[in-house]
Amino acid sequence: MERKEFLSLVGISVGAVMLQHCLSGCSKSSDPSPTTTGGTTGGTGGTTTTGFSGNATASKGTINFTLDLTAASYTSLATNGNAKVVDDVIVAKTSAGNYIAVSKACTHQGTTIDFFSALNKFRCSTHGSEFSTTGSVLVGPATSPLTQYQATFDSSKNTLTVKA
Repeated sequence: MERKEFLSLVGISVGAVMLQHCLSGCSKSSDPSPTTTGGTTGGTGGTTTTGFSGNATASKGTINFTLDLTAASYTSLATNGNAKVVDDVIVAKTSAGNYIAVSKACTHQGTTIDFFSALNKFRCSTHGSEFSTTGSVLVGPATSPLTQYQATFDSSKNTLTVKA
């Protein structure tokens, strides 16, 4: 191995180590824990979950689904500050008790976001983008807002309907 080739390999290795440390520095270890639970839970992703009806996958048409909050899969949404990922949507109940729903994918690179009820915002753990409860960008690198969906709670049926 020639000296030039050796130095090139060392330089690439050092660069890779530095890049890894820079990327891991994007997260804040002092942040509170997210309150998002679960992954794909709707009936359109090949899994059938009791308490779900409709479509929560954007690629299959307009978002329009209903959650039965008495079903075991969704009882956590009855508590203020909790959130649940339902296919392409993240549904949350704010600390004030309002239901909100936004697209789950960060508009920067598509990572699934988390809901931080103590901070009343959504955050991407990959690069630190932050979004308000309406989906607007609070902190970049994301520049586009999350898609916000209408979330309507029916107290007489204990159901939550989410639609575009």
